[in-house]
Amino acid sequence: MKMIVEDLYISVPIFEAIQPLLITSRLFGLFPINYKKNGNTYSLQWSNFYGIYSYSLSVGLSFLTVTGMIADIKTDPRHSLRMTDVKTRFVTCGDISIVVVIVVFSTLTLHLKIKMFWKLMNILNQADHIIPFKNPKRIKKASIIFIAAVTFTTGLIYAYDIILKARGKSILAYIKYYFAFYMLYSIVIMIEVFYWHIILLVKVRISLLNQDLAKVRDRTNVSKNVILEDIVGKVYLSKIIVNGEKITNRFNNGRTSSIDPYVKSEESQNIGKWLLSLSIFQDKIFEATSIINNSMELCIHVIMLSCLLHLIVTPYFLLTGLFDGADPFYVILQTVWLLGHIGRVLIIVEPCQICINEHKKTANLICELLTYEAEEEVKKALTILSLQLSYCKLNFSSCGFFKINRSLLTSIAGAVTTYLVILFQFNNTAQ
Repeated sequence: MKMIVEDLYISVPIFEAIQPLLITSRLFGLFPINYKKNGNTYSLQWSNFYGIYSYSLSVGLSFLTVTGMIADIKTDPRHSLRMTDVKTRFVTCGDISIVVVIVVFSTLTLHLKIKMFWKLMNILNQADHIIPFKNPKRIKKASIIFIAAVTFTTGLIYAYDIILKARGKSILAYIKYYFAFYMLYSIVIMIEVFYWHIILLVKVRISLLNQDLAKVRDRTNVSKNVILEDIVGKVYLSKIIVNGEKITNRFNNGRTSSIDPYVKSEESQNIGKWLLSLSIFQDKIFEATSIINNSMELCIHVIMLSCLLHLIVTPYFLLTGLFDGADPFYVILQTVWLLGHIGRVLIIVEPCQICINEHKKTANLICELLTYEAEEEVKKALTILSLQLSYCKLNFSSCGFFKINRSLLTSIAGAVTTYLVILFQFNNTAQ
């Protein structure tokens, strides 16, 4: 049977770094691929077996979740597991519906996501021809620790939630009705983990770019024949070169600065060519970011909407529980879920912010290089790099709906506060 997408070939170091992600995503039905080693590369290809598994898992869990929810709705509210009143019924149905939509949509767009992942990896492969991928074992270790931490924390929250909500009721009935829902929820969390890893791959490349720019800076840190004019003190930096060795130039303010000799003309040509190759590398980073923003994870905005709704509803139930003197275990449960939803938001936001911060270091390095006196070849290459930074800004977004950085956290906090005030006002009016 013809494969839905062509085979993808990646190097052994890259495969080693992303192997934990591939195995975990395949287990949760998010990445139906096979892989095998071919010499110095690994080939990734669509798997019909895992494709059927992914569709069956999504459809089966969604069906069981909906039927369990309907069965609980039909139960007498006094004996219902989660639908004890109109308010909890509305919240539970909304929560389950969003989770089902996210998982089903993610499954239906598997082909598109894999094609975009193939395209992303091809671009990163091209970048790796310029700066080789490094430290795969360290990245693999970070990936394993992150996946294990998320899985362990999620399992603890589930266990506490099931034990508390099934208290005084049949725990077997609760598992029968809602076990599939917890599994679907786990798939949603793994979608976020997948996104975290994708951003990590970009961040690693930006770090490699910065390392090479730092090496160029160290090689072109020549004479620093730049007049540093202090408007107040009128302090000038003079140029001192002695026999190709570093010397110390002492300012009239008592500080010292190490100054390197000029780079030879032929070395300047080599540095200029290398900087031009780094501009191509940076362009690949922008291309990869564009793919992630436009089509890599189409349901991230729905996931963020889900997190926003949970961050409104969970604090509401937490505060009403505190005001009404609810069971302390219930208050603890709501607090744990609140922290869990905040963690879900951070899984998406923090890697993007770290990536943006790392790219700001790139801008700082280029600006620093522009202040050095260098030959024409180096200056031209630096100009190209600086123009790239001027016209191409590294940002992350969800299909253009909103930018993903730490400013999103303040927007969410403002929205949560506003809606909580509205909910309490309506609650007081109803009473």
